[in-house]
Amino acid sequence: MAPPKQHVHAQESRDCGRGRFDFSAREAREPLGYSKTLYQKMLDAQESRQTVPMLDITRAAGWSDEWDRMVDVWEHTDEAELNSRAQTPGYCWDGLPASAPDSDHPSDGFYLFVRDGRPVQFVRYQLSRYPIQLLRGVVVTKETVLTYQGSKLRPQ
Repeated sequence: MAPPKQHVHAQESRDCGRGRFDFSAREAREPLGYSKTLYQKMLDAQESRQTVPMLDITRAAGWSDEWDRMVDVWEHTDEAELNSRAQTPGYCWDGLPASAPDSDHPSDGFYLFVRDGRPVQFVRYQLSRYPIQLLRGVVVTKETVLTYQGSKLRPQ
């Protein structure tokens, strides 16, 4: 009798030469600043319905300027596509959002902050309250100006 086949998990077969980043970490590192504070400042900017530079939002939250791009990570985000947008080739991503198995409702999403091709920090958002809407392929930099359009902030 042949031994049972061993299943190789997708994580084990991936080339993670540059590193791994975990969106599901209970104690997320916050080297840039408090994620909850930035999320609240994003919501405040959305509610003000004003045009605002992204750098003004992060600075109002007390965040460090040690990031150069922000990308949106939503349900069923593909790793290759995320690496392309984030400019993080060779990274593996754990805890990417997916619909909850017992629900028709999608999970939360993330705003991922990157510096020099390395993920630094994420901010979790609720899909019912996401203040900044990014279309597929769009990234935000410190210089990006956000305008209020159709109930969301969007890059100009």
